[in-house]
Amino acid sequence: MSVGKFIIFSIILMIIFSGCATPFSIAIKPTQYSNKFIQADCGDYLKYQLEIAKSYDTIYTAINSASIARICQDFTLSNELLDLAEESYKYDVDLENIATKALRLTTGILLNESFADYDGNLYERIMVNVYKGLNFMSLGDFANARVEFNRALIRQDRAKDYFAAQIAAAKEELEKNRKNDPYYKQNLQNSKIVYDEYSHLLNEFKTSEVFTNPYATYIAAVFYYLDKDYKNSADTFAKISIANPKNKQFARINQILQNRANQTKNDKKRYIFLAYEDGLGTIKDEFSLNIPYLLNGSVATLNLSLPRLKKRDYSYKNININGINSTKVSDFDDIFATEFKIELPFIITKSILSMAIKSTATAVMADKVGGNASLLAALLISATNKADTRAWQTLPKSANIAMVDNNGKFEIKDNSGKILVKGELDKSKDALIWLRSAAKDRPITTIIIQR
Repeated sequence: MSVGKFIIFSIILMIIFSGCATPFSIAIKPTQYSNKFIQADCGDYLKYQLEIAKSYDTIYTAINSASIARICQDFTLSNELLDLAEESYKYDVDLENIATKALRLTTGILLNESFADYDGNLYERIMVNVYKGLNFMSLGDFANARVEFNRALIRQDRAKDYFAAQIAAAKEELEKNRKNDPYYKQNLQNSKIVYDEYSHLLNEFKTSEVFTNPYATYIAAVFYYLDKDYKNSADTFAKISIANPKNKQFARINQILQNRANQTKNDKKRYIFLAYEDGLGTIKDEFSLNIPYLLNGSVATLNLSLPRLKKRDYSYKNININGINSTKVSDFDDIFATEFKIELPFIITKSILSMAIKSTATAVMADKVGGNASLLAALLISATNKADTRAWQTLPKSANIAMVDNNGKFEIKDNSGKILVKGELDKSKDALIWLRSAAKDRPITTIIIQR
C-alpha cells in the first residue's frame, strides 16, 4: 500500500474506532453549558448528566455539568460529577501508559485533538478540588472538605513541576520535528508567522510564570478558619498578602487572621467572608491561518485551524458587602492565558505537522490515484482540520473577596448602589457567603455556610 493510501486508510479507521465517534463540535455545543449556567436551569435533564459523563468525554462533560448542579445547589450530584472528572484525570491522563499517550498523540496529528477525550488544564483540576470542598462544606462534611482543600493546595505547590514537564514535552516534540524535517530551518521561519499572530492575540492578557490561583488559596484559608484551624488559616492566607504587599484589604484580613492564630487579642468577634465569582471567563474559539511550507522540495500552503482565546464579559465586576468594597483576588482570564501560552509551542507544532501529513497524503493520492480517492482525501482533511476549543465553560472571569464583621445582617450592592442580595445571619457564628453572578441582571446564586 502506498504512503498516501496508508495515511488516508489510517484516518478512516481512526474516525471509526476513536473514542469520540464524531467530531466534538457536532456532538455537543459548548454554549449549551454556558446558557444553562447563566439561566440557572435546574430542569430534569440534570439527573441524566452523570450517566452521560460516564460514557462521553468524561472530564469535559463532568466539570461543566457539575457547575450547573452546584448552581442548582444539588451538591451531591455536583460532587459525583467532579469525582468522575478527578478519577479520569488520575487514570486517563496522569497515569496513562506510553501506548495510550502515543495513540492520543497520533490521533491529534492525523485527526485533531477534539477526536480524543478532553485532558483538561491544571487550573481546572485545582478548581475541581475547590468546588468539591465547597460542596462538602454545604453538606456539613468538613472532614472531606479538608481533604479537597489540602489537595487543591498540593496541586498548586506542584504547579511548577507540572509545567516544567509540559515545557519539556513541547521541546522534545520540537526536537523530534527538527530531526524528521529536512527543511526544518526554512520551515522554522515560516512557523514564526504563527507565533507572531499569537503574540498579537495574547497582548490583551497578563501572563506570568506564577502558576497558582490565589482564589483557591483564599477559599482554603476560609475553610480552615471556619473549621477553627486558625493557625493553618493564617499561614495559608499570608501567602496572598505577601504576594500583594500594597493591597490594604489583604493586609487587614491577614492581620485579623494572624491575631486570631496567635491569640494576641481576646477577639470574640464573628466574621463574614465573601467569595464572589463574577462573569464568565475566557474560552477558546477557532481561527484559520495560511502559511507557506516546504514539502518534498516544493512550497505548499498549509491552512491551519488553531485555537485562540476569547474574552467574555464581566457581570457586576465590583460589589460591596455592608459598605466594604470587595477586592479582586484572582483574574481567571490571565490564569487561563498563562497556561495556554505554555502549551502553545506544542499546539502549533502538532497543527503544522498534522496539516503537512494530510497535505502530503492528498498530493500522493492525486498523483498516484486521482479521481475519487483524491476527493476523499480532500474531504477528510476538511472534516478533521478543526481546532480543539474545549474548556471549562462556566468558570468565572474574576473572583473578589471581602471580610467584614458579622452583625447578623448582610447587604450586597453593585457599584450603582443597587441591592443585589440581602439577608440575615446567626451573628454567633462565622460565615462564608459564596456569591455567583454569571451575567448582569440574571439570576444570582447565594450559598451561605455558617459554623
